[in-house]
Amino acid sequence: MLCALCIILFTFHSIHPVLTTPSFDDNGIISRAGTPVRVEVIADVATLSADEVTMFSAELYDSVNNLASGEVVWSSSNGSISSDGIFYPWSSGVITIEATHNGLIGSFNITVTAGAGQSLDITSLDAQALVPVFLTANLLDARGNAQFSQNAAWTVDGNYVGIGSPSWTPQDVGNYTIRARLHQMEHVATIQVTAGNPYEFTFDEGLQVRSGHSIFISPHLLDINGFEMNITEAGNRIWTVENGSIIPSGWFTASHPGYWNISVSAGNITGAGMIRVVPANAALSQVVVLSEDQKFTAGASYEIAAMRTDSQGYTGTITPPLENFSVTSGGLTSMNDAVYWSPGAMGMHELRVVDDGVVSTLMVEVIHGNAIDTFLQLSSPSLVAGEQSTVLFTAIDVIGNEWMVNGSVTMINGNDSQFIAYNGYATITSQQTMIWRLEGSWFDFATDTRFEPVLQTQSLPGRLAFIQLNGEGEILPSDTALALEPLFFDAFSNPLEEIGLNWTVDGLDATVDILLSDLQWNPTEVGGHEIRANADGVFATIRLTVVAGDARNLITNVEDGLTVQAGVASELIIQTIDAHGNLAPSTEVTTTLESQFGTLQASSSGNGYWDFIGQTSGEYSLELVQDSATHSIPLTVEPGDAVRLISSIEDQSIAQGDTVLLRVQGIDMFDNIVDVDAKNTTVSCTSGSAEHVTSDTWELDVSSAGNDRSCNVLWNGLISQNYFDVEAVLLGGAVGSTNTAMGLGIFLLTLILVTLVVLVRRANQQEDEWIEDAFEDDEEYEDEFEDEEDVITEELQEDSSVADDKSGITLTDELRASLAQQAADVGVMQAAPGTEQGSSGWYVDVSSEIQYWNVGADGSWTRGE
Repeated sequence: MLCALCIILFTFHSIHPVLTTPSFDDNGIISRAGTPVRVEVIADVATLSADEVTMFSAELYDSVNNLASGEVVWSSSNGSISSDGIFYPWSSGVITIEATHNGLIGSFNITVTAGAGQSLDITSLDAQALVPVFLTANLLDARGNAQFSQNAAWTVDGNYVGIGSPSWTPQDVGNYTIRARLHQMEHVATIQVTAGNPYEFTFDEGLQVRSGHSIFISPHLLDINGFEMNITEAGNRIWTVENGSIIPSGWFTASHPGYWNISVSAGNITGAGMIRVVPANAALSQVVVLSEDQKFTAGASYEIAAMRTDSQGYTGTITPPLENFSVTSGGLTSMNDAVYWSPGAMGMHELRVVDDGVVSTLMVEVIHGNAIDTFLQLSSPSLVAGEQSTVLFTAIDVIGNEWMVNGSVTMINGNDSQFIAYNGYATITSQQTMIWRLEGSWFDFATDTRFEPVLQTQSLPGRLAFIQLNGEGEILPSDTALALEPLFFDAFSNPLEEIGLNWTVDGLDATVDILLSDLQWNPTEVGGHEIRANADGVFATIRLTVVAGDARNLITNVEDGLTVQAGVASELIIQTIDAHGNLAPSTEVTTTLESQFGTLQASSSGNGYWDFIGQTSGEYSLELVQDSATHSIPLTVEPGDAVRLISSIEDQSIAQGDTVLLRVQGIDMFDNIVDVDAKNTTVSCTSGSAEHVTSDTWELDVSSAGNDRSCNVLWNGLISQNYFDVEAVLLGGAVGSTNTAMGLGIFLLTLILVTLVVLVRRANQQEDEWIEDAFEDDEEYEDEFEDEEDVITEELQEDSSVADDKSGITLTDELRASLAQQAADVGVMQAAPGTEQGSSGWYVDVSSEIQYWNVGADGSWTRGE
């Protein structure tokens, strides 16, 4: 506020400079000559706001109207003024400013208006109901000066009304909260709305008094709009009654029972009512229905009361309190001091009342009201296959009473053979689950209304008659669960919802196991099984066979090993072991053995019997596989029966007198070598005799030379022939080969030559020394003979060394003899050092001869040149 005042002062001084015409000394005295006879107050403005200040000046004049000097005292009728004439206004209005000098008074009237608004003040605080009122408010400045607010916004109980001075019409008496807002200013006040001018008197409904008793009657004073006010607003009241008496204060004394008029007035304000006088204490009382009807329609409203006779003999109706009545049908209501009964259910019912301690009852008949709707109603809760149901054409009133009417029923959807229509009803004997749709038609002459109800319902299956289970006659692996999938049907094959079943397996209860397995049965034992389910006296049975499941292991009847003959089917039994330990014949077993060694195939003996046919002889591991099971057993494949006979002579160059080896072998259908039985083998050769040495080897002494010599071998009906050429040798091969014969001849010639030399030498010696010399010569002869023998031996060794030179290897006599002995023991030539047995190279036979043999890829032996 101080800051605002400073701004106003600054503005005032800048706009209205201080009057300087009169000059004053330091004591405020006008320094002019003459005696003042009047004072004149001077101001720059005639109007200012309460927020502003102004300066007044005074001039003294003498009698000749000259300015005079003197001191003046300032005063104002409101506000304050300083000694130097500065005026500070307070309240708005016309303010008188006076300057006094020695009894002389000069005055000036200045108008002060309200300053800038600082707050709002609501001034419209009274109103009458349903009478328009203008809402007004003043704008107050800092000193409380008011001015009319032109732009305030108004709300009443939070509801917007308008801006400025809007008109508002209260709808009811009471207090309302009004709010005025302008900029940042707000004022909240409570406006009291009262009733208008008195207009009429009204009386309460249901005024009642017993005969001989008094009651205070107080009417209501209302304005023209029906709003109540204090009854004293009307002034003195004047009463009149049709029967009985009443005093000015309003106390009425009853006499005769009945309904009597009563009125009151105050000037031109009047009012009338009615009072009921009932008998006094009841001597007799009977509940009655104030209606001439003998039967009462449900849903209608009937007034009931008690017909009372008091001790003075007055008889009249009285309405006891509502709680004194009771009915067995419908309901009771109290309205305008009367009790009304609305009948409900049809039939005979009792009305009862307690009147002043006297109990009375009345039996009445209630009939249905007018139909408000109709419907087709099943006599049973639902349509069930195999059961007969009745469809009733039923009407209903407002209370809910139902009764059958004689409408017609027509089937729209269903089975004609299962539907029979009658007047007012129809029968249905459903057999299938299906949608039934029936339509009815009935005209109500009481209300001139046609009703056409519709019934659409689904017929339901009947009682359980059949149970169907999955799995009848199945062959089920023991590791596979059987989904039983029970299905339920009634006697007409209509499917039913799922029903809880009791289960037995092979006569033992299995309900819990099957329920926990989600209606699946998990077999464990192979063989035939019977599963039975029952519910509501209905049984279902399936029989099935459980076989072993997937193989987890395999077992055979030759666990110690299987020995077969090539080309001959050997039967073995293979069984599977499933997860539950059940044995079963194996029907899908395979083997990892390559087909070149043998094949496994099902036997004609039955399931689980398998034939293994070996091919390549040898020892193997037979691995059997079925499902995830594997099993291995030792397998030995022996050669089969020979189908052809092979004989071969090891030497390719045969000379007369040689001894050669003849090998005889049988070959089966898979080229396996079959040992030849020497006892049953006949060997005949055109070149000489043959003698069995060992196993499959015969020694042939070649004595006859010539071309196309042959050896015929006969064994088990098989024949083998070998053709070869025999080279003629010296002495007919009596001493062996030609080389041997020549060596022996050289030896003999050398011996003869040595003998002749010795004889010649002896003939030339002296005779006297003959004996001594002869002995000496004999010793020398023996020495020479030994020397000659050594020479011959060395020559023979040189001859054999030549054969060794051909092979490129050197064999000692001991090694050669050892190899020859091994060849004789096993019947097979032995490989010389540097040659792998069974491969091409140098071999030593039973005769200690070293020979070169080529071994073909097919196993054939060919002697090298």
